[in-house]
Amino acid sequence: MPNRKASRNAYYFFVQEKIPELRRRGLPVARVADAVPYCSADWALLGQDEKEKYADMARAWRAAQGKESGPPEQQKPVCTPLRKPGPLVPKPSVSPPDVSGLSLKSDQALLGGVFYFLNIFSHGELPPHCAQRFLPCEIGCVRYSLQEGITADFHSFINPGEIPRGFRFHCQAASDSSHKIPISNFERSCDQATVLRNLYRFIRPHPGSWPPIYCKSDDRARVNWCLKHMERGSETRQDLELLAVEDLVVGIYQQKFLKEPSKTWVRSLLDVAMWDYSSNTRCGWHEENDTLCCALAVCKKAAYCISNSLATLFGIQLTEAHVPLQDYEASSRVTPKMVILDAGRYQKLRCESPGFSHFTSSHQEPRAHAATGDRSAGVKMAGPASHARGRGITRLLESSSSPSGHAPRFAAGCEAAFPPPVAPKEGYSPFPPLPQ
Repeated sequence: MPNRKASRNAYYFFVQEKIPELRRRGLPVARVADAVPYCSADWALLGQDEKEKYADMARAWRAAQGKESGPPEQQKPVCTPLRKPGPLVPKPSVSPPDVSGLSLKSDQALLGGVFYFLNIFSHGELPPHCAQRFLPCEIGCVRYSLQEGITADFHSFINPGEIPRGFRFHCQAASDSSHKIPISNFERSCDQATVLRNLYRFIRPHPGSWPPIYCKSDDRARVNWCLKHMERGSETRQDLELLAVEDLVVGIYQQKFLKEPSKTWVRSLLDVAMWDYSSNTRCGWHEENDTLCCALAVCKKAAYCISNSLATLFGIQLTEAHVPLQDYEASSRVTPKMVILDAGRYQKLRCESPGFSHFTSSHQEPRAHAATGDRSAGVKMAGPASHARGRGITRLLESSSSPSGHAPRFAAGCEAAFPPPVAPKEGYSPFPPLPQ
């Protein structure tokens, strides 16, 4: 299809006007396309007169670009005489390109290519009027190839330096809601100059050209700013070029199948939760504190997703370097949500009884039992042998059957818990008489 020049409508200028306000609110808005999801509700609330203002801006822009519809007043349309139609000639059919005809050399070059995935976390984002927009606190990077998977990783905590005056609470709240890294007096953090030198040594161990470095498009602005800020403090200038990992996926897919995938499919491929609790994904500190947000985990999960979706298309057998195999095999039987629910609540039960499984626990036992002692028929009371706390009616039974003896216990027919019914008086009717 021929390349069409981008056009701008009234909604485009409305979104463009809203970008400064969205940035003041701390939203990650770098261009108009990023601000579109945040402005649709405000646009729907505008009246027709208010929208006309932006429509005039769009018409003025199209007129300046020579895109105004209709011929100019000085130029009249040229009428061409009709011609006699000739015989129809069938066009030769064009078959789609054969995927099997791709050269082996290009595939091997792609499989052997080495990529680096990088991410830097910050203690929140400061307002635009501040000279320091971010406070870098953690960095993660992995070396990856389709053929070998993750071959090496780099991780370090960063000393953010002095926090700007008046923003300590803002930075602390941002940290508590995400990566939970302490904003000061963190014993594992290193100075920014040392971290930057170690990162450059990891990415380029030998003199030569820099390999391609990728990060997610939503994080590029933050990672770029943090790198430049750390370079100013260490007096090191390298000017690394950060590429979007979404473009890498599009390039691999396009080279293999000769067609471009949709951006929505690429984003859904990279934004998955099935690797959040996988082993050897987060750094040691986040693993000990059971925190999901980790800069190293973001890089590793990007590599896992690419291996899971694209490496198999090249006939590569997945190994532990490509994906966590034990979690990869379990994902075909248990959904990620089930793994997350199983991670915390039933760990103690599994330690106490190795054969325990909450999918075949006492919740699935037959519920019809004969009444024994003071237990009600069909109700399983929570006794000393029970490990999991019940819900609903079971909690009510637990509270009512306290060992102090003051609270009434539920007998076989539950007569002790409720007073006997009172017989209605003679001549009493619960409903008023119908009118004659």
